[in-house]
Amino acid sequence: MNGGVVSFDTTGVEKMIKALNKIEVSPQKAVNKGTSKANLLVKRTIKRQVPVRTGTLKKNIVTKTERNHGIQGRKVREVTFKGGAEANAALQKPIKEPGKLGGKNPKAYYPASMEYGFLARAPGGGIQYIEGRHFMRDAAESVSAEAKQLMIKVMEEELDKLWQEAQHS
Repeated sequence: MNGGVVSFDTTGVEKMIKALNKIEVSPQKAVNKGTSKANLLVKRTIKRQVPVRTGTLKKNIVTKTERNHGIQGRKVREVTFKGGAEANAALQKPIKEPGKLGGKNPKAYYPASMEYGFLARAPGGGIQYIEGRHFMRDAAESVSAEAKQLMIKVMEEELDKLWQEAQHS
């Protein structure tokens, strides 16, 4: 500092600004890769914990990505069940007497019944609630911290790679 004047060496700042401008939209790549890896970890954990009798639930577990609604840096992914006519035919089960236990729909969605539970006839008459297995929730919660750390690690690595590429071009 000399007489109230502060000076900085700005050598390389222009290069840094050019590099930052080059990767302006590229950080979304890092978000995509990070969320994808974390989502895959959650999906694999759920598949290991899904109740298996016939394998129908397990083979119909998929990941889906929400479409970008114009929010930069936002990526929403979920582990869910396949949709479509073929999957619905496998995942929807007929209800023998629709309306008897309250619902009017002639079919029950099997994954929801397994995850959240369902109403059934109680032995001796009446209605009982059959507790769900909560396999999706429990599996996702069990790897939540690990998935977050993986997402951050992958994003950091990807951003570092993009930064290095931008500096050298």
